[in-house]
Amino acid sequence: MKNILKKSLIISCILVLVLSSFGCAKKGEELEISEAATAASAGIINGISTMDAAYKDQLLAMEPEEIEDFFKQYGYSIDGKAFLSGVTGYMDAVEEMGGINDIGEPVMDSTKDSITATFDVDGAQRDAKIIVTMNSRNRIESITTNCEYTLGEDLKKAGLNTILGMGTTFVILIFLSLIISLFKFIPDIQEGFAKKKESPAAAAVDNTISQIIEKEEAVDDNELIAVISAAIAAYEGASGGAGTPSPSGDGFVVRSIRKRF
Repeated sequence: MKNILKKSLIISCILVLVLSSFGCAKKGEELEISEAATAASAGIINGISTMDAAYKDQLLAMEPEEIEDFFKQYGYSIDGKAFLSGVTGYMDAVEEMGGINDIGEPVMDSTKDSITATFDVDGAQRDAKIIVTMNSRNRIESITTNCEYTLGEDLKKAGLNTILGMGTTFVILIFLSLIISLFKFIPDIQEGFAKKKESPAAAAVDNTISQIIEKEEAVDDNELIAVISAAIAAYEGASGGAGTPSPSGDGFVVRSIRKRF
């Protein structure tokens, strides 16, 4: 019994040591948050929030490389495209918030790849959060402003997106069904084009051929009538007797011939 307790105690100690080592390793992988990172994020957001509209327009008209050179003069390392995108997003968010009452101090956090500074924004109509992301060298790589919505507003947006998606799908399906329903007219259209493309010479040839066939049928009928008349005349002549028709067949007329196939 004592051996079992002793082994259990040893296993428990080993597990504690392993877990603690994992925790230390994970904590050691996170980037160190320096005062420079906090000051850089706070300085950029303070500058964006206090500059007037004319100054913002002037900065937005600059190239990303010019933005980077401009902020280097003040000791900031920032991606030019990230700054331009961040300023545009901030201006749009301010309009949606109805103005800004106050911006709080940054709440710093870090991972093994980046450092983030989150600012709580007190808006006139709705609140928001500004998130500044930096790399291990405190270079600002993104600035985003996210407005906060109530549950009802989120549900409303989700409902509108659902209705829009379903409506678009139904419209496309109806359009496809209309196209498929027109397929039945394709043979008639092709036949019409074929008739238009038929040349007058081809039509004349067809007419001539049909006339020749009719004449051949008429000739065949006349020959058949002559053969039948001769056969009947020969039969009557062979039977003899008074009042019998002459072998020439003048005493009767073949009026019609019925062909059975």
